[in-house]
Amino acid sequence: DDSSVSKAYEAVTKAAKETRSLRLAALSVEVRSAKVGHFEKVLQAIDSMIQVLKEEDAADIAKRDQCKEEYTSIESTVKDLSWKIEKNDAKIAKLTQLIQLRTEQKAQTIQEIAEVEAHMEAITAQRTADNEAFLKTKEEDQQAIDLLMSAREALSRYYKKNKIDMGKIQGSVKGALLQEPVFDVSAEQAPDADFSDKGHRKGEAKDIVSILTMIIEDLNDEIKNGMKDEEAAQLEYEGMMAAATKLKNELIAKKVSLEQAIAQRDAERTEEIEIKEANQEDLADEISYKKSITPDCDWILRAFEKRAAARTSEMNGLVGAKEFLAGKQEALLETDKKSSKTFDDNALSKVKFLGLRR
Repeated sequence: DDSSVSKAYEAVTKAAKETRSLRLAALSVEVRSAKVGHFEKVLQAIDSMIQVLKEEDAADIAKRDQCKEEYTSIESTVKDLSWKIEKNDAKIAKLTQLIQLRTEQKAQTIQEIAEVEAHMEAITAQRTADNEAFLKTKEEDQQAIDLLMSAREALSRYYKKNKIDMGKIQGSVKGALLQEPVFDVSAEQAPDADFSDKGHRKGEAKDIVSILTMIIEDLNDEIKNGMKDEEAAQLEYEGMMAAATKLKNELIAKKVSLEQAIAQRDAERTEEIEIKEANQEDLADEISYKKSITPDCDWILRAFEKRAAARTSEMNGLVGAKEFLAGKQEALLETDKKSSKTFDDNALSKVKFLGLRR
């Protein structure tokens, strides 16, 4: 009868209205137009739709679980990358401070090297000037000695040539200058007017030669003392230069060490910056990926329960319609079976119509 079809139609229609399902609405039309005894196509359509609903439910569950997993994974990755970037920034800042400190130390060391070099130049210039003054003084003293010796030799040669004995030469120029002259007569007595011979001034000549000798000796002593002073000054200069050279070499080694430290720290900072940039790129990728899946994931997470409830309603309507139609179909099949048992295909030939004879 049509009551089963009506009940199936009402079940599908009710589910379609509750869920606002267009596919159930379309199916309800198909159910209503189904003829009694010909429900196979409608039942197949219902089974197909039930299968679709099951597949949709499984797909929604898989999508929901995937989105939850992705969100959890993204959140964990973002936290990890953010932490790494913070560590990158801290290490970069520390390396930058170290580089700045070593750069300042290098600049100070370069200044100290310049000061040592300036000191070395200054003491070298002073040593050169002192040496030149020594050589000049020595040369002047030597020239004076040569001149005095020439004069002494000339004077001595004159008296020797004329066989005038001057006696012993005074051994000290100071003693000769301080000695009082000895007079044979009174100092106030006027000298005789007699002319003297060539040796009458041999005493004066003797004093001159003694003075020349003493001056020569003093000049020689001055040269010797100057040489000693020059030697001491040279040794002192060499010691100062050795100490300055050692200090300069130490400062140069320090400068090289600082340059190596700066280069190493700079390389470490460059590497850390590259690591940070890679982490930032990964973080940007994670954020971009989350942004790309957010519309779909947020939608499925918000609509999941509603969609599941709607599918349940659709499923109930379909199952109800199927039960009505399947029950009617089974009843019809039973009736057909009974009819097929009493039906005689040859009965028509045995029927004798009234008024007909052979």
